[in-house]
Amino acid sequence: MGHTIEDTFILSKQGWIPILSTAALFLFFVVAGWSLFEFSFGALLIALLILFRNPERSSQLHEPLSIVSSVDGVVLGIEESVIGERKMKKITFLNSLWSVSMLRAPFDGTMEGCQVRHGVSLPLNHPLSEKLNEKALLSFRSVEGNEIVMEHLSDRSCFSIAIEGDEGKKIKEGSRYGFLAKGRTVVYLPEDAIVTLHLGADVRAGETLIGRFAA
Repeated sequence: MGHTIEDTFILSKQGWIPILSTAALFLFFVVAGWSLFEFSFGALLIALLILFRNPERSSQLHEPLSIVSSVDGVVLGIEESVIGERKMKKITFLNSLWSVSMLRAPFDGTMEGCQVRHGVSLPLNHPLSEKLNEKALLSFRSVEGNEIVMEHLSDRSCFSIAIEGDEGKKIKEGSRYGFLAKGRTVVYLPEDAIVTLHLGADVRAGETLIGRFAA
C-alpha cells in the first residue's frame, strides 16, 4: 500500500498494464493478418476495457449521518451479527466480474484500520475460500465519530484486491480507495443504524444509500 493518488482517469490504473499489453498484441495480429488471434485478442481487449472502466460518480447525499455503498453489486443478505461482544447489523453484497470494480468511501471521515491478506483465488462457495482467498479488512470512522467495519473477499479472479492509502487517511464520500474485480463485500453497521436496503437490491458505489447512523 502507498499514499493515495486519486484515480480519475477513464480506466483504473490497475488495468493499464494488461490493457496496453493486450492492445499491443491485438495490433500486431491485425498487421500480421492472423484473423483468429486478431478476433481473440480484440474480444479480450473489449472485456478488459469493461472490467477496468472507472466512471465518475457523484453522490447527491452528503448528509452527516448517511452511508453510501462502497461497491457495485447486489444485496445478498441483511442480518444481525455479533463482532466480539458488540452487536452489529451485517449487510452482504456480491459484485460480479462485469460490475464496476472501483471501491468508494462510504462517507466523509477517516480510514482508521486497513489489513490486507494476500492469498489464493478459490470460488466463494469453496469451503476454504474464507480462510485462503485474498481479503481486505477495513474500518472507517465518520466525521461525527460513527464507525463501520468492512470486509472485501476476492472471488475466483486473476486480479488482486488493491487498497490504496494508509491508516489515518482522510476520505470524502464517494472517493476511490481501492479495486475489487469480483468478490463479496460485508459491511458491519452499528446496531442502532437504520438499513435502507432490501434483499436483491442493486447498488452503485458512491451513489446508493445503504443506511443511516442513529442521530
